[in-house]
Amino acid sequence: MSYRQFLDEAIGDSPVSTIDVDQVIMRQRRNRRLRRWGVCGGAAAAVLGVTATAALGLPSVGRQPAPAERTRITTVAGTPEDVARLDAAVATAVTRQAPKVKWEEELSPGRPRWRYGGRSGTELPNTVDHYGAQGGIAVDGVEAHFMVQIERFASRRTRMSCAYMTPSATCRDSVGPNGERIEVLTGGRTDRRPDGQEATSNYQNVWVVRPGDMLVSVTLMSSMSQLDGALPLTVEQQTAIALDPAIALASVPPGVVLTPPPPLPSEAPRTPPPSPSPPSGPFDPAQQKRIDNAVFAALRREVPGVKGAGGADATPSDLASVWTDTGGDNTADEYWGQGRLLVDKATGLFSVQIWRAAPGFFGDLTCGKRTKVYSCTAGVGPHGEKYRTVTNTGGSAERTVSVRRADGSWLSVTLGGDGGKFPLTPAQQQVVAFDPAIALAPVK
Repeated sequence: MSYRQFLDEAIGDSPVSTIDVDQVIMRQRRNRRLRRWGVCGGAAAAVLGVTATAALGLPSVGRQPAPAERTRITTVAGTPEDVARLDAAVATAVTRQAPKVKWEEELSPGRPRWRYGGRSGTELPNTVDHYGAQGGIAVDGVEAHFMVQIERFASRRTRMSCAYMTPSATCRDSVGPNGERIEVLTGGRTDRRPDGQEATSNYQNVWVVRPGDMLVSVTLMSSMSQLDGALPLTVEQQTAIALDPAIALASVPPGVVLTPPPPLPSEAPRTPPPSPSPPSGPFDPAQQKRIDNAVFAALRREVPGVKGAGGADATPSDLASVWTDTGGDNTADEYWGQGRLLVDKATGLFSVQIWRAAPGFFGDLTCGKRTKVYSCTAGVGPHGEKYRTVTNTGGSAERTVSVRRADGSWLSVTLGGDGGKFPLTPAQQQVVAFDPAIALAPVK
């Protein structure tokens, strides 16, 4: 199960624009290889069968209060100086709540190296109205992946989700000390791994909408190195981080006028989706290998010079050597694979995901209004499949081709562009998505 599916299962059948989960996952997928800090969003290993879905039991440990006074901010939004200020503010807030915190990566002792996007983590995909960072943390040996996002125009970007909850998650609404709207979403699931062990995956999401319509979200996802799904921070500690006044976007640059996005449509909560269907059969590793090879063949056919980008320095490598299923599921009814591509000097993370049935979060494959950072085309492919190609360049560049095939299966081909330059053209990416060889085996 992917991160998007994991959260979508909890949130239920909410409007497409309800929660900015995709931005969280977009940044997360660019940094899947977390060594022993492997994140488990659902089941990071291939799953033989789901054994349970349960809400997370939360400890009642208190928190250190967030600073009461608003911090004086002198930087300008969207600049490297403001990103550095926010990086430090997040680290300070985490340390205030958990003084024994350890960071997966450090720039210097006690100073975490946050990841933003791209393999190197050095790009700054943060704008005047958005900030996002992530990294691995551990407290008393309990590891997790930690993510923070800040957005302006919260009411126009995010509809709080408690009204859309399914039984697999819990959601709590409250009001903060300064009138903030707080929503806490917690959930988890237990899967049986191929080695027979049961592994529990838990997550905690805290959304805070502050006066002035600014959203701060703080997310924790448990590590697959811990079978019990333990998380290093309590909800109370996580909420205090989200309420910290230093974690806020700076003023916009002089002369810059921000245009608010259109308001979210008014929509009543819908009926929660039905329980997932049972698997069509046992997982066959040969299917995964067959689809892997079909993806490689399609890429080489369209771009003869394509290589895998190995390591932080993007060393030219064989495609198979950089391809991994880390962070997703390969079952009888799902396929997931990803690897970094190198074409000429352009690099980017490339992933392919297939579902036998509709995953529930692509909508009707229509397009929104074009903006400076968003473009979309939709149509019908060569085999009658309906598709949509979405390109986002607001921050880290990413292009996704979503396909609904005639047999009812769905496919998503996603490509990142390090430094804003994509290693494939839209047409090349679409050809891969339309390739009929990249498909799950028929149900027997």
